Amino acid sequence: MSFFIGNSFCNLCQTNEEQLEKELVYCTFGLREKGLLPVKKGFNSARLPSSDKFSIAYFENSSWDENVKFHKIDTNNDLNKNNYLSKIKSIYKFELQLHKTIYELRPDVNAICHTRNHYSIISFEDDTIKKVHGEATLILGDIPVINRENYKLNIEDELLINKITDSSLGEPLRPIRTIVIKKNSVLGLGACVHESRAFVEILEECAKFYIFAKIFNGPLHVLKLDQLRSLGSRYARSIKFGGRQEQISNKNTSDVT
Repeated sequence: MSFFIGNSFCNLCQTNEEQLEKELVYCTFGLREKGLLPVKKGFNSARLPSSDKFSIAYFENSSWDENVKFHKIDTNNDLNKNNYLSKIKSIYKFELQLHKTIYELRPDVNAICHTRNHYSIISFEDDTIKKVHGEATLILGDIPVINRENYKLNIEDELLINKITDSSLGEPLRPIRTIVIKKNSVLGLGACVHESRAFVEILEECAKFYIFAKIFNGPLHVLKLDQLRSLGSRYARSIKFGGRQEQISNKNTSDVT
C-alpha cells in the first residue's frame, strides 16, 4: 500500500507535544460548537508523526458546557494495564483499541476525529450518498460505510475493529479519509489535527447539501466520473491543510540570516 507521507507535516500542530495537545483541545471545542460532539464514550485523538504515543480529548458526560478531558496514551504500555484503563472509565476500551490499530496500519494518519455527524448519519442510511458537491467529493474520495448492527456489542468488538481498519486502507494512492459507521458516527482520518477536523466538517456540509436537495424532490445534477476528472479536479485534490516541511526550513533559514 502506498501513502503520501512526505508533505504531511503541519507546523500548526506538530512542532512539539505541547502544541499538539493544545490544538487537539481547540479542535475538539470547535467541533462541539458546530454540533459535532465525540461519539458516546469516544474521543478525538492525535499523535506526532511516527510516534507510539497519542493524546486523546473527550467530554466525560458529552455535555455542552463541560471542559475537555485530556490523557496521553502509550500504546506499548498503557493499553495493557487494567489499572491505567480504570482511571478513564468514561471511554470504551474498544475506542482505544480502534484508534491504536488505525495508527498502526496507517502511517500517514496522525489524527482521528470520531464524532456524531447527524446529517451524515441520516444521509448514509442507504449506504451511499449521491455526488452533488464536486469539491467535497474530490477531497474526501471513497467513503466506506460499516454496519455496526452486524456485530454483537462487547462480544464481537474485535471483528468490528478489524472491519473498520481494513476499510480504512482504501486503494493504492487513494487513501480513505472518512468512514461512516451506520446509524452511529463518523471517523475522520487526517495527517494532522486540522486535516482530520476538516474532513469531518466537509462530510457534514456535503450531507447537509444533499439533504436540502432531497427536500426539493432530490438533486437535479448528480456528478459523473468524467466530470470528476476534469481540469479543476487536479487543483482540488492538491488541497492540503497546514504547513509544509520546506516552508518551515525556509523560515528557519531566514531567521538565522
